[in-house]
Amino acid sequence: MKRKLLALILVLSFWPSGVVLAQSGGGVDDLSPWVIASTIVYGIIGVVLCVLSYLAFDRLFHLDLQRELVEDQNMAVGIMLAGVFIGIAIVVAAAIT
Repeated sequence: MKRKLLALILVLSFWPSGVVLAQSGGGVDDLSPWVIASTIVYGIIGVVLCVLSYLAFDRLFHLDLQRELVEDQNMAVGIMLAGVFIGIAIVVAAAIT
């Protein structure tokens, strides 16, 4: 535990000061109806693409993911599927922006 904490402190102490970890807020001016509508539409497109990717993944590897996750409670399949969803979400987010 002490080694991990020491490693974290070392990484953060040498972190470049010019690197921005989050976007700066634009303020209330950015909340126009067009921005809100486009965010909702892109969100819906992202969710639909994630569901379609899940179905394609299920058919591609010939797994019964519903049975594996719900009935057998296979934690390894759940962790693997979470990784797949995260990877797909990163690709979809990069494609949308």
